[in-house]
Amino acid sequence: MLIFWRHRLTVPCLFGVLMLMGIVFATASLQINGQEQPGAVNPPMPKAPAVSTFAPADDLVAQAEWYLKDLKKCLTEAADYEVYQEKIVKEANTLAVVALALGLHDKANPYKPRAGGIIKASQELAAAKKYPAAKSALAKLQSAAAGKGDPSSALKWEQVASLPELMKQVPTIHTKFKRNLKPSKFKKKAKLSAGYTAVLAAIAQGSMADLKEAKNPQQVRQWYALTEEMRDVSAQLNRAIRRGDQVAATAKQKILQKNCEACHAVFKPDVVIED
Repeated sequence: MLIFWRHRLTVPCLFGVLMLMGIVFATASLQINGQEQPGAVNPPMPKAPAVSTFAPADDLVAQAEWYLKDLKKCLTEAADYEVYQEKIVKEANTLAVVALALGLHDKANPYKPRAGGIIKASQELAAAKKYPAAKSALAKLQSAAAGKGDPSSALKWEQVASLPELMKQVPTIHTKFKRNLKPSKFKKKAKLSAGYTAVLAAIAQGSMADLKEAKNPQQVRQWYALTEEMRDVSAQLNRAIRRGDQVAATAKQKILQKNCEACHAVFKPDVVIED
């Protein structure tokens, strides 16, 4: 509401009031009958909770070390690179997000001060097109992981990896831990499964800032809600696995599956999800 004082308006003052009214009307026009209009401003990204609430540090550390070892194995020979190139790209992108989570973690871990270098080297490895470039990037990655690179710069939750590559990695991880939820495997594979869910939670939080698939503010809000749900359900699944509750873990896995389906329905309706 605009309040007019009981003084005579001078020409400059009247001009200022008219300008303010124009701004108010322009802002109001961005929404008509509840529909977002062109020019609407995207809502800010929700503040991230402490990383320990959705991804235990020891689970992330174990997974980071597994990715480092597997990437080394995939790059042993030039012939291996030709076979594993797609896998290398997915794993390097995933490691970048895991490193970001470890770098921002509220619990001490060996990779916290090294995360910036790991992220940078992982990005270089993911972008490599030929074996020599990939091998060079791997050497930098190993150096950064060993603490021989530059210390981490200021980190924040932002896009550090390719969203399409992360989304390709999600079903791979999901399939692995889903198999481990069977009663015959649940306890034996619990530590590994907990690591998988921690990575999924990190991917969810790490993907939140990437808004390329959202076409308007309404979809941005949907993206935030879906990635938050993926993160939180993955965290609940992690806790169920850690306390040995196979029934609860199986129930949470089904919710996570529904989350994937809901996300694809909005952002990738043409992509079929394998159950």
